[in-house]
Amino acid sequence: MKDLHDMRYLDCCIKEALRLYPSVPLVARQLNEDVILGNYKVPAGTTALIVIYMLHRCSDTFPDPERFMPECFLPDQWQARHPYAFIPFSAGPRNCIGQKFAMLELKAVLSTVLRRFYIEAVDRREDLILLSELILRPKDGLRVRISPRQE
Repeated sequence: MKDLHDMRYLDCCIKEALRLYPSVPLVARQLNEDVILGNYKVPAGTTALIVIYMLHRCSDTFPDPERFMPECFLPDQWQARHPYAFIPFSAGPRNCIGQKFAMLELKAVLSTVLRRFYIEAVDRREDLILLSELILRPKDGLRVRISPRQE
């Protein structure tokens, strides 16, 4: 467990991947009270859609939002950001109860695989067609090239 917690840069890489490609691209919430957004009043009872995919691409929070930059999750850069600027597992009382387990599992699997294999994307990001169903996924899957690491 200590080794997994010490993998800080891998943690940043996973978070950056989840920023660009959140597993759940949008969530819906029903407002319990009126909310003022700018000059507009959104009444209680309204169903609000939070498009996580777009929230994570806000250039005010993430300069150059389409670029993969794990460094933006280093503690010195992250502390000044709003706590809800990055919500890959939703947020608040209805967030994912398994998010800590998911992150530990991702680190364990990725660190094990990446020690043994070199993984290269075959398709370019800009050529992927994404489908936003219950989860975000590439229409035709992801093609990767895997080769053993040379010791």
